[in-house]
Amino acid sequence: MNIGCLFSGGKDSTYALYKSINEGHNISCLISLHAFNDESLLYHYPNNYLLEKISKAIEIPIIERYCYNSDKNYEIEQLNLSIKTAIDKYSIEGLVHGAISSVFQLNIFKKICLKQKLQLYSPLWNIEPYKYYDELLESKFEILITRVAALGLERMWLGKIINKKNYEHLRKLSEKYKFNMTFEGGEAETLVLDCPVYKKKIEIVKYDINWDGIRGTFEILDAILIIK
Repeated sequence: MNIGCLFSGGKDSTYALYKSINEGHNISCLISLHAFNDESLLYHYPNNYLLEKISKAIEIPIIERYCYNSDKNYEIEQLNLSIKTAIDKYSIEGLVHGAISSVFQLNIFKKICLKQKLQLYSPLWNIEPYKYYDELLESKFEILITRVAALGLERMWLGKIINKKNYEHLRKLSEKYKFNMTFEGGEAETLVLDCPVYKKKIEIVKYDINWDGIRGTFEILDAILIIK
């Protein structure tokens, strides 16, 4: 099937892309929305200027649209317009997304796909979180934590690459402080620096850490693509 991928550069959308390709779908384009601020309920905010660079690393064209306020209905309409562009430009027949348990997001995607007469593909829906992390790590996803906003996630996690060792620590913190391990509730955000679908990997050249004592962001100021 000729598919467009809702893409944020984070672990969930990237893994959904990876699974789609492995199952034989043709991913014609990435579809990315740039949030106005970090209050968005639908879209990632930190480091989203890197999405064009990531599309070059994956070698799949990207459709980008900027949201100029964080109103929910406005954001949904911008998504709808972006998907319409993907249909017109790349003749997509379906849409893949990385939602895991957010009924709010799933319902939005379902309504848009019904309106646009597209099939919706939800490869991560209801995946068990610990199984999911096992799959991510076994598939050699290099996942950078770019934002934290939950009790138990301190400044030290900003800029960390999730590996088998610190994943166990993260899991214990999740059990203690009751935050969602998948981060789908905004507990944290991630950026994939490398994975099997990347033809080149992202190398961070310069960064800054912003921390207000409760939440923070790992801001990538400069990054390059390097040959793997």
